[in-house]
Amino acid sequence: MKKITDLVIMLIVFVVIVALVVLGLNYYFPTHSTQDQSSKTTHVIHKITKAKKKQIHITALGDSLTQGVGDSKNEGGYTKRLQKQLKNNYQIKAKVVNYGISGERSDQILKRVKQSSKLQNSLKTSDAITITVGGNDLFQALQKYSTSSSGEFTLALEKLNIKYATQVQDLLKQVRHYNKSAPIYVVGIYNPFFVYFPNITQINRAVTNFDETTKAAVSQTKSAYFISVNKLLSRGQYQSAKSLTELKQSSTATSVNDMQISKVEKNLENTKEKNIYLSSSDHFHPNPAGYDQMTRLLLRSLRTHEQWLYKK
Repeated sequence: MKKITDLVIMLIVFVVIVALVVLGLNYYFPTHSTQDQSSKTTHVIHKITKAKKKQIHITALGDSLTQGVGDSKNEGGYTKRLQKQLKNNYQIKAKVVNYGISGERSDQILKRVKQSSKLQNSLKTSDAITITVGGNDLFQALQKYSTSSSGEFTLALEKLNIKYATQVQDLLKQVRHYNKSAPIYVVGIYNPFFVYFPNITQINRAVTNFDETTKAAVSQTKSAYFISVNKLLSRGQYQSAKSLTELKQSSTATSVNDMQISKVEKNLENTKEKNIYLSSSDHFHPNPAGYDQMTRLLLRSLRTHEQWLYKK
């Protein structure tokens, strides 16, 4: 009887020791299984929240750069190129609706957004929105004031920039009114006359100032991103320090008084374009290679900011 009692006591002691060991292990190492499970759960949730859309709708709004003027391949400028690139890179069906009208200034684009129900509906259902704006605001003014004195020219462009700032801000607010969340990608402007007049700093400065104004308005808009094309499309193939220096040395014009845009455009009618990214037919708009570059830069921004790609 005593042996049985001793055996029971030994079993009880053994069970108690095992229990204490297990409790001790759980006390000192409690997080491994919990963290692993939490990690797995988080990973599952991440996958659920990051589910990709099967197709997307993009509204392309703006001027001739959206319309695709200068694209001799008739591929719709950057819009159809972007549609193809999204399909190739993301295996996703993309519909890019083109609302670009050549010659429109920021105030005219804004007016369309306010008045066109078709455009408004497109904005409302968009997964992403692209905008080209500012080029006509600036270059229509350049044509008007290029015969003015240097001081009058500078003052006129400064006043125009202030006016443009208000208009581009209103445009972005109006677009955001019809779509609260879709990312907006705004493409800047460039100087199409740079390769002919690289030393006329007034025009180069005006283009830079307009870009900075647009960029500031974009920075104040939720989920909006600015894409600069000025350096690439203005300079064309003259990107290295050496080639740029040689280009500047080849031009003697140093002031806006040394050129009149209307005369420049007429003189270039039968001239081969010096900028490999601009059209030889009008020496102003991108050619197919230029639109390829615009698409590349736009796609890079879309890759960096991919809200458009995932389901909410």
